[in-house]
Amino acid sequence: MLERRSGTGEPVSPLTEKNNRSGGKKPVIVYILVLFAVAFLLMIWSLISHQRSNTEAIGRLQGSVSAMQEVQELQEQVIQLQKELAEVKEQLKQEQEAAETTAAAAQDEAVALLTERDSLEAQVAALTALYRLQQLYAARDLESCEAEISALGSGSLLDSLDAVSRERDWSVTPPSERYLELKEAVRALEDQAP
Repeated sequence: MLERRSGTGEPVSPLTEKNNRSGGKKPVIVYILVLFAVAFLLMIWSLISHQRSNTEAIGRLQGSVSAMQEVQELQEQVIQLQKELAEVKEQLKQEQEAAETTAAAAQDEAVALLTERDSLEAQVAALTALYRLQQLYAARDLESCEAEISALGSGSLLDSLDAVSRERDWSVTPPSERYLELKEAVRALEDQAP
């Protein structure tokens, strides 16, 4: 049988060789187990890192989504406010038109009232002149009667007397007819005077 010799020259028995082999296998297994443990730890560390970066990315995305939702809500509010503004503008336009219509109607009414006031003042002046003419005729002041007749006949007072005569139903002689009667009576008195 062949003996094996160690590097020192001593014979090595097969049992010693077996022990050396199994002892030599042991460090390889430990080395492989350490490598597997390190690989496992690296995988766990990688998984945790990815989880953390995913969580951060999800947080950023949620922040972006929240910001987009806020922007969308703001846009909806802007659209709503624009609609309300358009409604208010339309309402304001309608109110301005109504105010203009009311102002025009008030102005027309004011013009009508002023015209009526002027007409009534002219009628009062004409009736006052007719009253003076009657008083002067009763006093037989022919010169003053002639001046009053001239004043009544030359202006718009005679037209005002006609307007007064048409506006009412007179139970006595209407003012325009009374003026003509007084005018004829004054002419008759002048013709009789020497």
